[in-house]
Amino acid sequence: MHGSVPLPLELADNVAWHFHDLAKSRTVDRPPAEGEVGLWLITSEFRFASASNIGSWLSVAERKRARLYPNSAIGRRFGVARATLRLVVSQMFGCRPQEVRVEDAPDERIVVKDAAGERSVGVDVSYSGIWIVMAVASADVGIGLSVDAPGAQGAQIALVEAAHIASQRAGRGEGAASSTWHGLVLPMPGELRGVVAVDRPVSEVHAFGWEKQIKANTDV
Repeated sequence: MHGSVPLPLELADNVAWHFHDLAKSRTVDRPPAEGEVGLWLITSEFRFASASNIGSWLSVAERKRARLYPNSAIGRRFGVARATLRLVVSQMFGCRPQEVRVEDAPDERIVVKDAAGERSVGVDVSYSGIWIVMAVASADVGIGLSVDAPGAQGAQIALVEAAHIASQRAGRGEGAASSTWHGLVLPMPGELRGVVAVDRPVSEVHAFGWEKQIKANTDV
């Protein structure tokens, strides 16, 4: 239960949250350990993902995909998200952003491996308006985002919907066999609700880009 809302997953208990400035993203130099989740909240104007970065870090297919979006702002958002993903994971694997192997699998699933294709991390990226949310873990992971519905119960309805989406997205991995997902309610701004589902217990979260005071908004 989250407040009076029954969620379709168990919320992770006794989780240590560590909030960091986005600039600290460059200090992440290893993949998440067992029980650890890395989260990023960025916008399509994230300064580390400049036009130059997007042009040099993305693959030919990714650059083409960004150009083919009917709305240039959405294409820019995809490019920023993918460039940021490559930056973060490249530091974990000790390679260049353009050397990270990123494969777009069915159902919007992203498969990410190191330059040699020997090591991998669980990744999901989700969007809502200008916001981009990215999760990296040593497990199958999914992100659900939803905007408050009208009415007094609107935030609760959105939270339940976000939890359903997160569970579905986390369950896309070929090795996903968990029937009980461990959920993290994200401290999202405004009327946006977010949940991350992980198929293993979570004990520690490193969150980049969140203001600490937003954390109170996880209670609805």
